[in-house]
Amino acid sequence: MFSRATIIDIMSLLGNMNTHATLDTYAYRYGLEEIAIGSSKEQRVLAIGRYLINNPQLPGILSDNLMYEIVEDIINRAINNDYYFDSNTNEFTNYPQLRRLLLKDGFTIDDGKLIRTISGDLDFNNNETLLENLLNKYNFDIAKGHYNQASNAFNRGDWAACNSQLRSYAEELLNKLAEKITGTAPVSSQDAKITLAKCNPPIFYKQLNEWLDNGQGFFETFWKRLHPEGPHPGLSDEHDSTFRLNLVQISTLEVLRRYDQNYYEY
Repeated sequence: MFSRATIIDIMSLLGNMNTHATLDTYAYRYGLEEIAIGSSKEQRVLAIGRYLINNPQLPGILSDNLMYEIVEDIINRAINNDYYFDSNTNEFTNYPQLRRLLLKDGFTIDDGKLIRTISGDLDFNNNETLLENLLNKYNFDIAKGHYNQASNAFNRGDWAACNSQLRSYAEELLNKLAEKITGTAPVSSQDAKITLAKCNPPIFYKQLNEWLDNGQGFFETFWKRLHPEGPHPGLSDEHDSTFRLNLVQISTLEVLRRYDQNYYEY
């Protein structure tokens, strides 16, 4: 639900917003008094964060998920305090990446509240772990480097850099997949995509309109969406970059899964 980075920032915010005494009360309220152990507030909130990360499905006192309940409570308290949240910029004063981390987790801040932006079973953080595992499994180090740079650029709000790295990541990945399947490096990225549609078994499914040889298939338009202004990524904004990041993650994870299922050499 929430990434490790998000939880750590949230826990640091919890420590900053409380004294030792009020932190005692907070921990007791959620039944965490035996978890929040340490000689400093930093150690105590880190212990709470570690516990939530290791137990993401625990029920809360008002909802079915303790992690979400605590994150929502801390966020809402901070948003209503000008010392911790700047309503003009919509940013947390001492945590410049927190709002963008929440965006990646599928949450936004709207009208002074934490709002879920993605419903259903889409789990960005779990998918990212699966994606990283497959990239590591096949030693796609360059592709992984581009993806990590895209993620880091997103976290710091550099949308153009994020979009550029997502395009480089997708291109490198598809080229390497085509090369592994055929044993020959493709002459172009277009050649690589055609290879992935024509190999047996295919990576792109024609019967599902993923590749139609006319520019209208899903992966044909997917590629166009990554560079609507030609080879240069152009300017972007937070919403467009969030969409691209999720689109690339979901699409390439499925591509890697298909390759792993059909072409893995034991």
